[in-house]
Amino acid sequence: MFYRYIIIAIRNLRRQRLFTFVNIAGLAISMAVCLLVLISTRKNFSYDNFHPDAAHTWRITSKVQTPDGRKYHMASTPMPIGEALKNNYTAIRQEVTLYGALSGEARINKKKININGAFTTPSFFNVFGFKLAAGNPLTALTTPNNIVLTEEAAKRLFGTNDPMGKVITFDQRGSYIVSGVLQPAPSLTHIDYEAFAAMSSVTALEQNHALPGRLQNWDIFQDNYTYVQMRPGEGRAALTAALNDIAHRYDDLPGKGMPHIAFEPQALGRISPSQELYNDIGNAPPWGKMLAEMGVALLLLTCAGFNYTNLSIVRSLQRAKEVGVRKVNGAQRWQIFMQFITESVLMCILSLILAVMLLLLAQSTHFNALPVPDINLLNGHLLLLFFVFSVITGIVAGAIPAWALSSFQPVKVLKNLIDIKLFGGLGLRKSLIVIQFTLSLTAIIFLVTVYRQFSYKAVKDMGFYRKDILNVPLADVDFQLMKERMLQLNGVTAVAASSGTLGMPRDANFCQMRTAEGKDYIEFGYYAGDADFLKVMHLKLLAGSSFPAAASKEKEQYVVVNERAVSVMGIKTLAEAIGKTLWLSDSLPLNIVGVVQDFNYQPIEMNIRPMAIRYHPAEFHQLQLSMAKGDKEQQIAAVKKIWIELHPGEIFSSEWMDEQLLARSGQEVISMLGFLVFISTMISALGLMGVVAYTSFTRRKEVSIRKILGATAPGLLVLLSRSYVKLIIIAGCIALPFGYIGSEFFLRIFAYRVSIGVLPILGSFMFLVFLALVTILSQTWRAIEVNPVDNLRND
Repeated sequence: MFYRYIIIAIRNLRRQRLFTFVNIAGLAISMAVCLLVLISTRKNFSYDNFHPDAAHTWRITSKVQTPDGRKYHMASTPMPIGEALKNNYTAIRQEVTLYGALSGEARINKKKININGAFTTPSFFNVFGFKLAAGNPLTALTTPNNIVLTEEAAKRLFGTNDPMGKVITFDQRGSYIVSGVLQPAPSLTHIDYEAFAAMSSVTALEQNHALPGRLQNWDIFQDNYTYVQMRPGEGRAALTAALNDIAHRYDDLPGKGMPHIAFEPQALGRISPSQELYNDIGNAPPWGKMLAEMGVALLLLTCAGFNYTNLSIVRSLQRAKEVGVRKVNGAQRWQIFMQFITESVLMCILSLILAVMLLLLAQSTHFNALPVPDINLLNGHLLLLFFVFSVITGIVAGAIPAWALSSFQPVKVLKNLIDIKLFGGLGLRKSLIVIQFTLSLTAIIFLVTVYRQFSYKAVKDMGFYRKDILNVPLADVDFQLMKERMLQLNGVTAVAASSGTLGMPRDANFCQMRTAEGKDYIEFGYYAGDADFLKVMHLKLLAGSSFPAAASKEKEQYVVVNERAVSVMGIKTLAEAIGKTLWLSDSLPLNIVGVVQDFNYQPIEMNIRPMAIRYHPAEFHQLQLSMAKGDKEQQIAAVKKIWIELHPGEIFSSEWMDEQLLARSGQEVISMLGFLVFISTMISALGLMGVVAYTSFTRRKEVSIRKILGATAPGLLVLLSRSYVKLIIIAGCIALPFGYIGSEFFLRIFAYRVSIGVLPILGSFMFLVFLALVTILSQTWRAIEVNPVDNLRND
């Protein structure tokens, strides 16, 4: 019986080739996007699923609330908290500390490679279950200056040579002996360091001032991550009680105008997908991105499903008598239902084949609008997952038309079929049109808002200069020496040393300073820059001057602040701020030598907050070269030549500042979102075309009689089209407020944003109306052009 269903389904699909093509094409494109999301979601939920006893393992997080009400939930903690938990609370079985202060250039003879590393405790292997391909996990991290490498890092450093016992040297972090090589993790993990050194190495590094004092410091929260494993029978409640007890050491801070601090456990299995905590580690995508992807995929699949339902209704007109005859001959309703479900599932399987072919094509051509991950799409388990997904999609998409068509009564079916009624007599076809175009118009309005906001972000004047600035890494060369060499080039007009690029969130640093003992701490964002930083960045100096030429490289003495900082400090005029002292960590006085006009040192999502530019050469990581107009390739070649002379054997890299900032302006997001909205709109138009074709078919005799009685072509076009224009207007009335609300919520992410405006919303609506009219008229015109004799010859 099932075989016969398939044969009949294939015959019907071949007979209705146009509708088959439209259905399969719409479903295939939608399923291609859904399969991408399915792959991505499967990958995102594969993080950290191999750790032993994960149910009893927790990461400690820090919650900070500043006196002005701002809240920060950080993945990092003070370093002493791990030892305090292990030594003072019996519910804690063991703890692991990860201190991410080992990153930098690792040297093997003359070979230099950047390594992202961390210091950690010997319990690392027991708690997380990582295996060693070489070395003993019981001793690999017990001896100071021992280091364990990932297999990939070992190959990068040593090639095919045995790394065990070899020495690796880090700038300012000393030398380490390779005591182990990690096996590749069984699955993805948020712990993505390339090297792990013994935590016992930190003591000597702090004594030699190669690292700041952190082992006993409860006031610094950055770069340190604490994990604990509970004893059997102990859970979140016991850990929370211990953390609350430890947090009492901060009880007196709010009374001094300092932040309120608390600690909270986070289950190991809940770290990925990311909850977007501050200072987090790993590459797991955030929940918001995952939910957005799934929402878009569901929207596309819903539109494609509606499209299939609409076109199934159209096809049912040619098959209504078939259903009636089969029922008269004794066919049961479930048999007819299964016939239509079989056709729906078969169409989805054909769409799946086309979707996989589209993904393979996109993967081979690197099509940007459809970013396909670099995985084997023909993997057996993955194909089985795709097949199950397509079968479920076919059943869901075909259920309503199969249920409705199998319910036809033979007498009515053999006489006439006007419409399938649903929900108290409301036409199913009308409901689907309204829903489809409501979704499409909402998406178009949202896309227009996103496009306008990101375009505004790309061109907004952030208060500093960004064009013709070439960023070049300093590496381990003295900034003054390299600066002098670069200034000798003809195309270089000015050079500044800095800690990072203005406007790049990863480059912004933060510190707390106060004006005097007993005063409240003020949180400052800061960049390190030399005396020419203000000049190269075109920052407007409102009072004072830049850093003096004789500023010490060893001891930090000076700072330049922005207008907002002066206001928060309670100083009445900018001139009065010159000469004032800011205390960093209560021990380092910094003299204010200048005040600059406020500018967006962070992306426009953030309001302008107190900001400082510090003369701190130890934090200089790059030179920013102001280049004259000219051939950029030749300019880069000249810069590269000098850079290679100063960094023999190393790989040169550089980046234009405007291109770096433009890459963060969301152009890829606009491209992807535009592609998805275009697809959903086209699918909606195809669905409308199917329904209009349905109407034209059912009213063919009426149109013929009206033509014989003298009706004109414009009159017939209005007659056949006006009901659908009403439906589009109804969809617009529903979608406009939804689109406005969605756009408003999106724009609230940005401190500096465009206004939504009436014209963009109305323009989106008029575009959709135009598309609908073209679709409607293309079908109604074909209906009124038919010779009446052809429709009435048998009546």
